Amino acid sequence: QPFINSPAMARRLSTPLVMLAAGLSLTAMQEGFIPEGRGPQGPKLSRRAMWLAPVLGKAAAAMAEEPISSDLVLVDATNLLLPSTETNLNRLLRKLQQETGLKLRLICPPRGIQDNRDEFEAWLKPFKKDLSVSLDTVVILAEERFMARAKQIPLQLMSIQAGSRLQERFQYRLTNGLLISIAERYGNSDSVAKTGPDLAIEQATRNVAAAMFALIDDPQVRYLRALPEDQVAKILQKHGL
Repeated sequence: QPFINSPAMARRLSTPLVMLAAGLSLTAMQEGFIPEGRGPQGPKLSRRAMWLAPVLGKAAAAMAEEPISSDLVLVDATNLLLPSTETNLNRLLRKLQQETGLKLRLICPPRGIQDNRDEFEAWLKPFKKDLSVSLDTVVILAEERFMARAKQIPLQLMSIQAGSRLQERFQYRLTNGLLISIAERYGNSDSVAKTGPDLAIEQATRNVAAAMFALIDDPQVRYLRALPEDQVAKILQKHGL
């Protein structure tokens, strides 16, 4: 059964959950890449990036003036994460928000639901407020997916998207190149086959969080690619993580 790890909502649920970036704007979804694989010219824009745009745009407008109602930061609907990993990542994401005001959310939805717009929208509605996702949030979406015509061939494990307000705030410092690079480094099928989804998701989340900490720590820093592991460790240790 899926598990939501949150002081405000610590309970087992009898049905799968679906959460995604309810606050990401239409512009951000249309312009941002959600890697689904690589084509001749590089990362391809996932089809779901297009149909999710109006859904997320409406949710953003509805939530724009609402205060945070919950400190839910992580949803794992398919038990991709070990309990110890969930605990560590919950602490990481809460610490990031507490110290910097920046929000990073990790969503592991039920398999297959991302490709069904109606089903996705129905599942999203009851829970979007609890994640307090807005235009200034980064969302990591992780799901084990496979090619439609070749079920044994896995697709990239995760995609990462920053809300338009966050992109505007940091402009050329928090780049799509950084987020795509992190998703591809840890989410590509070869890497996941070696590490497993639990470690892959943990490493990717730590990399994004380290970059977000650094954006506040150093006004001059700019990242175009995933951070080296030793740099990630150094940044997080600075913040007691």
